[in-house]
Amino acid sequence: MKKALPIHRIIRFRDSQKDFGRKAGFDSADKKNMADLVVANFARAKESSRILEETMKCVYPKVGARIKKIRFQIYDIEKLVISHFKKVFDPSLYVILDEKYVKKPRLEQVISVLKKHGATMIQLRIQSLSDRMFLNYARIVANNLKSCDLRFIINNRLDIALACGADGVHLGQKDVPIGVARRTLGDGSIIGSSAHDLAQARRAEKEGADYIGVGSIFTTKTKSDAKVCGLRALSAICKAATIPVVGIGGISVDNYKSVLGAGASGIAVSSFLFEGDLKNNLHSLTVKR
Repeated sequence: MKKALPIHRIIRFRDSQKDFGRKAGFDSADKKNMADLVVANFARAKESSRILEETMKCVYPKVGARIKKIRFQIYDIEKLVISHFKKVFDPSLYVILDEKYVKKPRLEQVISVLKKHGATMIQLRIQSLSDRMFLNYARIVANNLKSCDLRFIINNRLDIALACGADGVHLGQKDVPIGVARRTLGDGSIIGSSAHDLAQARRAEKEGADYIGVGSIFTTKTKSDAKVCGLRALSAICKAATIPVVGIGGISVDNYKSVLGAGASGIAVSSFLFEGDLKNNLHSLTVKR
């Protein structure tokens, strides 16, 4: 319609005094974190620069050309800034939500407890359920983490991560290469990689991983076939790495301090949390640090 009618005719019929949008809270977005606010204001900056560019083209074409350059510079800056916000993550209490535990009633309540009682990242790890069920669970988690600084990671599956809007993926040694994941998900996504020794950790960092998950540190209930690499290997990796290192495997209230003492930036925990009182178990891993 805007293209069919001259804009001045459309403006004549606008009743701004009775416009519902005039009310202060009518179209206010729910921006609960800095990233949302930055995205909204970059949108304003891009629209403003386009308006100035098109206006100046009619009067001062050279000025319009300069503003066009500014507009594309805003695009470049936006990409860098948004990538920074998405890459900011805290792996100190990294919760592995294994498929054993997603079938608990009211998954939403589980996520709420994790949010309120110290979890900093959540990884959804599903291996035997159907793709549709995986995606359904992923969307439940993602929807319950909106406007929240807690980062959501999908184990292995790039397609599920894209479909549910997760913050990134965690890749094992036999999964798709880190470079493929980066090209698929973009620079702003968080990509973690499993490592069992120093060589694997160095390779993961060189290929562009954002963090390294090292384990299994101890024997674990979640993965019966997991090889134990121990605290010595973890310590060596922590000393060599320049990106965050997360210890994983068999971690509980009885041993988590030794993992942090070895230099890990965080602990990844699953069975200890969910096989008992979730709230109390979370509390035991946070108040005694």
